Amino acid sequence: MKDWGWIIDLAGRMAALIPGREALADADTGRRYTWRELNARANRLANYLRAGLGLGKGDRVAVLSRNCPEYFDFFFATQKLGLVLVPLNFRLADEEIVDLVKMIGIAVLAYEDFFEERARRIINGAGVAHSIGWGETVTGGTADYSAVLRDGSDTDPARAPLEIEDPHLILFTGGTTGLPKGAVISHRAVYWNMVSEVLSWNLGPADTIFHVLPLFHTGGWNIVTLPTLFAGGTLIISRKFDPEMTLKIIDQYRCSLFFAAATMFMMMSQAGYFRRADLTSLKFMMSGAAPCPRSVMEPYWERNIPFMQGYGITEGGPNNLFMPFQRLSMNQIKEKWNSVGVPFLYCRARVADEGGAEAGPGQMGELLLSGPVVFSGYWNNPEASAATLVDGWVHTGDIAVRDEEGFFYIVDRKKDMFISGGENVFPVEVEKVIAAHPQVAEVAVIGVPDPTWGEVGRAFVVPRPGQRPDPADIVKFAGERLGRYKVPRYVEIIDALPKSAVGKVLKKNLRQLSLKK
Repeated sequence: MKDWGWIIDLAGRMAALIPGREALADADTGRRYTWRELNARANRLANYLRAGLGLGKGDRVAVLSRNCPEYFDFFFATQKLGLVLVPLNFRLADEEIVDLVKMIGIAVLAYEDFFEERARRIINGAGVAHSIGWGETVTGGTADYSAVLRDGSDTDPARAPLEIEDPHLILFTGGTTGLPKGAVISHRAVYWNMVSEVLSWNLGPADTIFHVLPLFHTGGWNIVTLPTLFAGGTLIISRKFDPEMTLKIIDQYRCSLFFAAATMFMMMSQAGYFRRADLTSLKFMMSGAAPCPRSVMEPYWERNIPFMQGYGITEGGPNNLFMPFQRLSMNQIKEKWNSVGVPFLYCRARVADEGGAEAGPGQMGELLLSGPVVFSGYWNNPEASAATLVDGWVHTGDIAVRDEEGFFYIVDRKKDMFISGGENVFPVEVEKVIAAHPQVAEVAVIGVPDPTWGEVGRAFVVPRPGQRPDPADIVKFAGERLGRYKVPRYVEIIDALPKSAVGKVLKKNLRQLSLKK
């Protein structure tokens, strides 16, 4: 096929197929959008980007915004033209964003007026040629997006032929040192991820999903957002996460599934509305981004909701492993609570030993992923690309094990493992034990230097509300359940763990904190 553009154009295809069906609802404003409306908005924007600004296939368009309908306009418009969408993490410092914008070389910065001042600094600092803003306080020097929507043509834009391997997204991975890498996500990866999830989860037009992950993250686009839209379902969005509001939206809109980070689920179960919320519409709930303690799952199990973990990484699609809830009983879900499940339909997964051979059941090794859902490499970083994507397999850096039934378990990150007295210690194993302490809400463990043992564990513990656990009691609790070399030498009680936008604990921040001790 010489031109994939008409297939890639999701808004155009859905508007032709189901023009009057509601696709998107803005929970903050109450505004609802059909596919006909979304496609018309995307066409107006695409025509402006092409004719008004002279952008063409391969040019990069960055967005600095919270989750809102305008973000979707830019996704669909860039998809139509073969432009590359670059979502920016607004939780980074302005200087960091300037460095990323320079690295990618963007042609346009689009932003919500909530970030007006920051956008100005980024535009000036990175020398961005064009900018587009929306909202009531957008100032001069920036194109007013409301005028584009009001005056633009909603006819299909002229465009260059598109290939399925052309890039559509550049999503930044969380760098442990230095500048984050830009993972290139092709139209092929976006398409096959949607198909894989729709078929694996049996999504359809009756499904309504409330989406809470930020759209600057791979999970924001690819976990439930695009697959739900592709299935003809309805997506609900909000500019912020609030546990009470989230429960009320699930109740009010009769949502059929919900995906979030473990911390979000914990906050929801502790909210006053939790016991009153009608959650019977949910087919399942899933946690991702970081290991989820059993204690977080139990309140949802008590409501008879299948709650489970999944696994994915930016480079992998990101939907890679899930618990097949359709064929599992609640008892089986509880028995395998710490498993991340089996591969999605169009993802292959295996555990490789140090020599690269496939490890057998019960044997630990690095988790490798393959299939049409994986990324294309890192932007302008051939060395890192070659190290991560080898013969079509993504090397995740995660240590995993597979059981006799084919279910995968994440043991830890390669880089988080430490060696104490010649023995390998996997922090996730230690964290699961300490998290079971009745006074502990959250815990993170790192390895720190020790003159006798080489390294020992340091546990950072967040107490449950109203509790103040004794560090010595935490050590005793762990010592009764773990080998001596695994028990943390140090326990610190802190108010909160440093986390990324999707709830992943930032252990590099804990290491920096530990160095100051």
